[in-house]
Amino acid sequence: MLLVILCAAALPYLMDIYLSFGTYYIREMNRKPFIVILYACCVPALAALFSLDRLLDNIKKEEVFIEKNVSYLRMISWCCFGVAVLVVMAGYYYFLFYFVAVVAAFIGLILRVVKNVIQQAIIIKAENDFTI
Repeated sequence: MLLVILCAAALPYLMDIYLSFGTYYIREMNRKPFIVILYACCVPALAALFSLDRLLDNIKKEEVFIEKNVSYLRMISWCCFGVAVLVVMAGYYYFLFYFVAVVAAFIGLILRVVKNVIQQAIIIKAENDFTI
């Protein structure tokens, strides 16, 4: 989480370095909307990292099949979808970000599947706990 905050603080400087190594197309693009989109991506990234930290903390305590983990996985997947939407907008400025948006959406989809599996496992566990 600290790394995301540090990168957000240094984003204009990092953008200058990146643009200095780029092709003519990259060097001439409009920086301000691109930087705004990248700053906007920091919000869901921090939310996803916080949820992931809580999820891993629960797993460390051997609390895998609980409703709280389902909500954490749901939050992480929505953050991935949110980043995918934001990065699609950045694709207008730099074509490579369309690929990044597809990857983020795919990861969000996989997390939704894992969330649904864990949710069903919680139901099965509850049924088994009531069985004598």
